[in-house]
Amino acid sequence: MGGVPSISIYVNELIQSYDVQNLIRVGTCGAIQKDVKVRDVILASTSSTDSQMNRMVFGGIDYAPPTASFHLLKNAYDTGLEKGLSLRVGNVFTSDSFYRDNTKELLILLDQYNILAIEMETTALYTLAAKFNRNALSVLTVSDHMITGEETSSEDRQTTFNDMIEVSLEAAIK
Repeated sequence: MGGVPSISIYVNELIQSYDVQNLIRVGTCGAIQKDVKVRDVILASTSSTDSQMNRMVFGGIDYAPPTASFHLLKNAYDTGLEKGLSLRVGNVFTSDSFYRDNTKELLILLDQYNILAIEMETTALYTLAAKFNRNALSVLTVSDHMITGEETSSEDRQTTFNDMIEVSLEAAIK
């Protein structure tokens, strides 16, 4: 999508201009935990970040990790189980930087704290949903593995990531 600034614009406009109540992001992520596999679907229950977004808003205070809306998370989880998907629920890491010099050190740290995957938007989505009292969920498909190096092709990402879309749509209407 374009990271924290980009999703912040979209979420603000969806809420303020269209009064959207339920915001579900579908996207890709890079797995960190060894037992998370490429093509697994991750339901982000919470999100940690290196973004300064929340520190700016809260005057330097570390805002507790934003969380998904429970009913959307539960609906998505139940749908994933019904479909027999390889499904994970847990903390993801939202990064402001796609390429960084200290990637290895960061991955070791995130692994120690049981963060499932890294991506670039979830923290902003959850923070803004909390601010405006809206429901939000981030549903991610693992496109590559940061530790093993396994990755999907761009064609795979375009044609085989339907599970997260189906889970998201069904979660929204339950």
